[in-house]
Amino acid sequence: MKISVNWLRQYVETDLDPNEIADKLTLLGLEVEEIEQIGNSFDKMVVGEVQAVRSHPNADKLQLCDVNTGDEVSQIVCGAPNVAKGQKVAVAKVGATMPEPMPNGEYLTIKKMKLRGESSSGMICSEAELGLSEDHSGIMVLNDDLKIGTPLNEALNIEQDTVLEIGLTPNRPDAACHIGVARDLAAVLEAELSSPYTQVDKPANDLSDSIEISIKNSEKCHRYAAFMVEGVTVEESPNWLKQRLLSIGLRPINNVVDITNYVLHEIGQPLHAFDYDKIAGKKIIVQDFDEEKTFTTLDDVKRTVPAGTLFICDEKEPVAVAGVMGGEDSEVTDQTKTILIESAYFDPSSIRKASKALTLQSDSSYRFERGIDPTLQVRAAKRAADLIAEVTGGSVVNGYADIHPVKPEQKKVSVRISRINSLLGTDLSLEESEKILNLLEFETEQTDENTLNCTVPHFRPDVSREVDLIEEVGRVYDYNRIPRPDTAPFVTPEPLTDWENLVERIRGYAVSLAYKEITTNSLLSKKEATLLSHEGNHIDTLNPVSQENTTLRPHLSGGFLKAVKYNLHRNEEQLRFFEIGHVFNASDDGTWVDGVEEHTHLLLGLCGYKSHDSWTGDAKTFNIFDLKADVEALFELLGIAEMVEQEAVSNYRLNYTIGEAVVGSISVVDEKLRKGFDIDHAAYIAEINITELSAIDAIHRDIRFQKVSRFPAFDFDAAFIVDQDVRASELEQSIRKEAGSVLKSIEVFDVYEGENIGSNKKSIAFRLSFLDSNKTLSIKDVEPIVKKVVHQLERTYDAKLRS
Repeated sequence: MKISVNWLRQYVETDLDPNEIADKLTLLGLEVEEIEQIGNSFDKMVVGEVQAVRSHPNADKLQLCDVNTGDEVSQIVCGAPNVAKGQKVAVAKVGATMPEPMPNGEYLTIKKMKLRGESSSGMICSEAELGLSEDHSGIMVLNDDLKIGTPLNEALNIEQDTVLEIGLTPNRPDAACHIGVARDLAAVLEAELSSPYTQVDKPANDLSDSIEISIKNSEKCHRYAAFMVEGVTVEESPNWLKQRLLSIGLRPINNVVDITNYVLHEIGQPLHAFDYDKIAGKKIIVQDFDEEKTFTTLDDVKRTVPAGTLFICDEKEPVAVAGVMGGEDSEVTDQTKTILIESAYFDPSSIRKASKALTLQSDSSYRFERGIDPTLQVRAAKRAADLIAEVTGGSVVNGYADIHPVKPEQKKVSVRISRINSLLGTDLSLEESEKILNLLEFETEQTDENTLNCTVPHFRPDVSREVDLIEEVGRVYDYNRIPRPDTAPFVTPEPLTDWENLVERIRGYAVSLAYKEITTNSLLSKKEATLLSHEGNHIDTLNPVSQENTTLRPHLSGGFLKAVKYNLHRNEEQLRFFEIGHVFNASDDGTWVDGVEEHTHLLLGLCGYKSHDSWTGDAKTFNIFDLKADVEALFELLGIAEMVEQEAVSNYRLNYTIGEAVVGSISVVDEKLRKGFDIDHAAYIAEINITELSAIDAIHRDIRFQKVSRFPAFDFDAAFIVDQDVRASELEQSIRKEAGSVLKSIEVFDVYEGENIGSNKKSIAFRLSFLDSNKTLSIKDVEPIVKKVVHQLERTYDAKLRS
């Protein structure tokens, strides 16, 4: 937000320079992010009169001009085609520095010199050379009424100014205007705040003879005030008004609209000026509609406005989107003779919804969204009416309308001086704290020697607790004045929760396996999201920043594939990435928000080469079994390996389940998905649902040391003949379940297919490793277990033990 220092000085007298003002405001919590100097002093530049013009004897396109600058008549060489005798012109005298830089970036200082053999003592300037416009077609010709020798900045009525760019936080809507900033500055300087906004007496005339105003939705419009000004002449604004608006980056439009913008940036109350004669039926109706409306706003854009948006309507149709922007049919033009000034209080949430839905934020909606002073409407409209009458030659119609169905409640908050000093580390008295709060326009009453009961001004919606008042005292007192304590408390950080411990364990595991952590955007394009999951699962954003960020990610794989593409295009071909992040899917229920299921996932991804060509051997690429080994090692680390079962979804995807819950999956990225993300290499993805894992009690058990068994393992090899479509993983799960805890490991060491075992059959050979920590196992101990396993496999898979 831009604040003009010259404008600010209208409300608070101070000798501080702009940099000192910026420092004060920053310490007050209104952080000044940038300081910009605007305007020019035009030092050594004056109004001159051309008394004679004659041709240059040595140059066809140059002329010699005798110019009276008030204290002397100087010869100046000029090349402008429009220079003529008798003109009043802008003259840069010898020693003046031009405000606009030359092409090389340096600034020209005017010197007495010879041009083609003729002396020249100064320069007759164009508007472009003075930085006033882009016009460099000829010299700038001034008003004949100007006195010769008048300083140019005085003749042009141009002032130098400093503009402060304030990074305004959302909790300070009161500071979104010059008086709001001046109030804080006056408080810290203990100076008087000069505000032109005074209480307005109740009207003798409520304008009901001229305009009928009704509010049909008082939840969205708490107050609607209106003043009228008649006999106006709509024209260009006076110079003082244009300068104020230009200083903060606003383009002057006309004297009526400019006053509404002036008041908005002066006090923070949005206003709208209607052409009274264009209001059908002389009625103003504040209402919303149950259906969409098509409406053309002041910027000449036809917009589809969603149902529920609040409108300002006349008897026939909407004339403005309430709190956002007016309509072109009721705008003020050169033909306007009577003005109706609207000053209203609209519900912040309704304006925010309308602004977002229309992707249209105006200066008005910016302030309404954050909450304006609900008591300011009449005073702001009166100020605007008086100023419009002044600059247009019109007159304010006696009386005003004020429809006020919802009255604001006055907040009262108590603050203890003991608590102030405890939190701030100060030794303030109750009177000192009371004085600071009074300077900020809080009304106070001492209830006892320790407590102040404060009435919160309506323009401070952010103050509702004792600690808010303490913050007000602290920022005005100046945090830099608070003494540094001799000792500081030793704070022990909160222990990590089970959830945080789990996430850190998983992160540490991924890092230990040389995976590199990536953090990717949780938003994808619609095209990318559709490649990853069915559209019915998508959660789309209502107002996407761009078409590249429209949909919340249903999986982490999208971010991984984009990271892979980025790295492959930069000749990185050994990619081991992991990410821990949130994924979002549509659901009948919801985790935090109805209809949105949000889980935390771990992604492990491999792509490219495991090793490159070298003297030790040929290059090797990653494969799905590299990833599978890492995933199953993770389950082992978490102590849930025995609980996890595998379920083959296809030849390219495997799910991991615990009971009915799917806790993860590994998959080969198919060709369609790789094409969608422009990836040529094979890629492999594992995605583990950490949210599901966290619900398993076993995962949170403490890790305890177990002694290594002093007894040897007993290995037993067994081969089973099964149908071609039976997977080794299915057999492995059945073997583990039947063998029990004495089976410590199992691995496939051979798969055989041939005519001698039958068509559509295969032989899978397993090595079973048994271990008992209490004794050495023999064949007599293992044989019953093996028979039990064989019996189970025969019954379930029609498997035959191969001899």
